[in-house]
Amino acid sequence: MLKYFGLVFVVVFFCSCGVDTSSSGNIAPVVVGTNVDLIDPNPINSDGGGDANETPPGNGNPTPDNPGGQPADAISDFDKVDAIYDANACNPATYKLASDASYNGINLGENGSNFFSIKDQGLEIRSEHLEGDPTNSYKTWVTLFYKSFPDSKYLGLQGYTSYLMQGVFYLTYDIAWSDQSIGGIDRTMYMQTTKDTTLEKDAKLTCYRLSLNSVIGTQIDVRKVYRNR
Repeated sequence: MLKYFGLVFVVVFFCSCGVDTSSSGNIAPVVVGTNVDLIDPNPINSDGGGDANETPPGNGNPTPDNPGGQPADAISDFDKVDAIYDANACNPATYKLASDASYNGINLGENGSNFFSIKDQGLEIRSEHLEGDPTNSYKTWVTLFYKSFPDSKYLGLQGYTSYLMQGVFYLTYDIAWSDQSIGGIDRTMYMQTTKDTTLEKDAKLTCYRLSLNSVIGTQIDVRKVYRNR
């Protein structure tokens, strides 16, 4: 009987030696929330600042992550640093334009001493790019790309709000632009800064997309975007 129990002990001992446990070091621990790629379940759409034509730059071949197949090395007149691709970015072919340059108090021919008001559209813009030398006034131009407000009868009833990008531009708009109860409004606009051709030979334009998706101007969605030629 003693030999029998000794044999059972030996069998159990050798079987247990072949089992890995979390303390053995052979099983990597699972760490939640570290280096995990997440997909936004609620991607931004055209009403919230996104655009149906927006795709990230890629290798030129359409993929699930790059449906537009935009080549990473495609030629663009716009600065791509920290920008996302938008086929409509600052495109004069599909938008109306209004421009303003800052006023330095010397050259009376400059715009921008006050806001430039876009008649019957509930929009006002002002360049915030200041230049001390009047000969550099061309650097201060900003251009707004917008679609016409559908009916001016809605304007002037709810007041105005504004968005300021320090040192670049100031936009003021009638709150009716953000009123979801008013149909037929394209609430997506673009603001373009002027190319500086004297300091940098290959300087690029900068384009910002503004989605007037809030009645509070400081809370609208603003993105730096670009398009290719």
